[in-house]
Amino acid sequence: MNEPTAATPGATIGGADARRVAIGAAVAAVSSTLVVLASPRLSASAADNTVFLTYWSALFAGFGVLTGVSVETTRAVTSARGTGREIGPRVGVAGLAFGLGFAALLAVGAPWWSGAVFKAEGIRPALLVALGCAGCAVHAATTGALAGAGRWRVYSRLVGGESAMRLLLVVGAGLAGVALVGWEIGAALAASTAVGFLLFSRDARGAVVVRADVPTGSYLRRLLAASVSSGASAVLVIGFPVLLAATSNDEAYALAAPLLLALTLTRAPLMIPLNAFQGVAVSHFVQHRDRGPAALLPIARIVLPVGVTGGLAAWLIGPTLLRWIGGPDYHVGGVTLGLLTLAATGLAMVTLTGAVCQALARHGVFVAGWLAAVAVAVGVLLLPYGLEARTVAALLAGPLVGIAVHLTALRPRGGSA
Repeated sequence: MNEPTAATPGATIGGADARRVAIGAAVAAVSSTLVVLASPRLSASAADNTVFLTYWSALFAGFGVLTGVSVETTRAVTSARGTGREIGPRVGVAGLAFGLGFAALLAVGAPWWSGAVFKAEGIRPALLVALGCAGCAVHAATTGALAGAGRWRVYSRLVGGESAMRLLLVVGAGLAGVALVGWEIGAALAASTAVGFLLFSRDARGAVVVRADVPTGSYLRRLLAASVSSGASAVLVIGFPVLLAATSNDEAYALAAPLLLALTLTRAPLMIPLNAFQGVAVSHFVQHRDRGPAALLPIARIVLPVGVTGGLAAWLIGPTLLRWIGGPDYHVGGVTLGLLTLAATGLAMVTLTGAVCQALARHGVFVAGWLAAVAVAVGVLLLPYGLEARTVAALLAGPLVGIAVHLTALRPRGGSA
């Protein structure tokens, strides 16, 4: 390694680096939120905005699958640094190969899955999702290695820079009058920002050449398990409109833009910073694996009060704020907005309990919790109720089941949860 981390002995991250990651997370949160805020005003109609928000959801669901590469890379590099055991493949090469394989599968399967998600838009959005995931393969391997190596300065710049680039490309295309196609291309191309970091940052290049702490076969299986569970989480965290589109008739879903905007706005303030800090969280859980689920408590004490406070705020001022952002056609009730914010808190907590499983190498539990959450959410979406009722119920019930699966499996024998 080229330089020591700023953290004190035994700490995951020092104060100065924590501030840098916080700034990078804030830039990511603001940039992504601004894209969504601008889309209603730049769209020709609410139906066009539904198309864009569905594409945005599908793209980030794909990115969410590759978050598993980032998380497992962080774990492997953190463990290799702590034990000196570097016997597997170079984490950058393995992560990139895995991510490109996933992108290729999306592209090959596009003729089959694009119709259910993008309706009459055809195969183009699906192929652009695959292109974006190819770029995200580089991003995931690089951010994961940087987090594991404690290179928080470069990590924070990459996290913030990638989202800022997406804001620049998408909003720039909208202001230039290039409608849906331009937005879709810009959102996908921004994922390749990490390529520039690898070209110009010695720390980034140094991090991705570290070898994993387990043999190649074991490492690839762990990447697969992490990606399956991360993909399941991504379906609920950002890709939920994809499920909603697939379980709704075309006429009803074409009018879903207000609800889709509400989904994004109620979860972005909590989930985007949490995702940016996920590398910090995984490193923390790995270094404190002897504490088991108890290592979750310091973070949970922050997330839960923030989520409850946000739910109250969404109930009181959410409807007015939504109409101000989207226009008079964008109306969702305060109760719905408050419940969606509480649901986002549940998503944050199941993300954290999953990270504990990942750090403890309990990959089967990790996957089982997320798959159970998705299965329950899909089951609720298939019920014969309206869009709002199905959405709220699915997003409240799914994460609670996932948390229960994680914590029940991690509970010490003879102990309490």
